[in-house]
Amino acid sequence: MTKVKIFLLLVLLFVSSVSAAQLLPDNTRLTLESVQRWMASNRDFAPIIQILDTMHTSDDALKKFEMLPIAIQDQKIFDFMRKHQMFEKSQQIASHHGWKSVGEYMRLSTKLGNAIAAYFFANDSAKLSQEQKKALREKTDAAILAAPVEDVHFVKSHEKLLKSYIQAYADGR
Repeated sequence: MTKVKIFLLLVLLFVSSVSAAQLLPDNTRLTLESVQRWMASNRDFAPIIQILDTMHTSDDALKKFEMLPIAIQDQKIFDFMRKHQMFEKSQQIASHHGWKSVGEYMRLSTKLGNAIAAYFFANDSAKLSQEQKKALREKTDAAILAAPVEDVHFVKSHEKLLKSYIQAYADGR
């Protein structure tokens, strides 16, 4: 009878944690809410990011990782954080700021970074000749060139907010 109670308790805990994760906000798209959440959580995630930056030894390894399904990415991040004894801290930070996982935070960071870079690419290339545009395009990362148009428009429409955040972050505020 005790094993049955333990089993039921574990099932209940699993179901409640999955249900709670479903109530968290959408952090997969660039919205004002998701970007503000990203801004609010950046400083707390800084030590986690320093560790995660060592996870991939090359750009190729990072690109292969980014091509994996989300569940596998998250599992690899979980395993890596456990290996570096930062799993619990990283999970606390993620849940405190409304992220389902550290991977979700990282994916939104990448999405926002690519959109910002694509926005600057578009501004810079608008001033160039066709030949110069072609040369710039050849040197630009494919992920930046593939940034969705709606993400670039988001950056354009929230340029003032992003600039003030970047300036405040650089100033240590």
